[in-house]
Amino acid sequence: MFRYNNGQFRITPPTTVEFDGYHRTFAELNRQEWDAIGYNEAIPIERAPFTTYETRWVKGEDLIYREEIIASQVDEVAMEEYHSMGARNQRDRLLTETDWTQLADSPLDANATVIWQSYRQALRDIPQQPGFPLTIEWPEKPAVE
Repeated sequence: MFRYNNGQFRITPPTTVEFDGYHRTFAELNRQEWDAIGYNEAIPIERAPFTTYETRWVKGEDLIYREEIIASQVDEVAMEEYHSMGARNQRDRLLTETDWTQLADSPLDANATVIWQSYRQALRDIPQQPGFPLTIEWPEKPAVE
């Protein structure tokens, strides 16, 4: 990423610039020459999902701008909602995979059907677990067929 001489940040550097009254390719210039005409390499922070940041750009002695965090705020509600949706989708997929165990023409005997019913109920109860959706104890799939 590069900081341009107008203060904007862009992914790629310009292809040509004016330096000492001549048009030059940017790649021909060194870091000090870039700085002299107001261009610098820039390194942004790595952003975490569900987090907003207040940042500032600071130019180091190496003439590279680095983004620094002044303050950050995690959107706990959005993060929980995202993880909750993912857990419910996983749970629903597991329930769908076991629908066949509850059909009238299922090849399972009565005992096996009850075991599968218990497993399916445990899947339905996942949202009531303490720590849901960030901590989930998934029930073990029955080995009975």
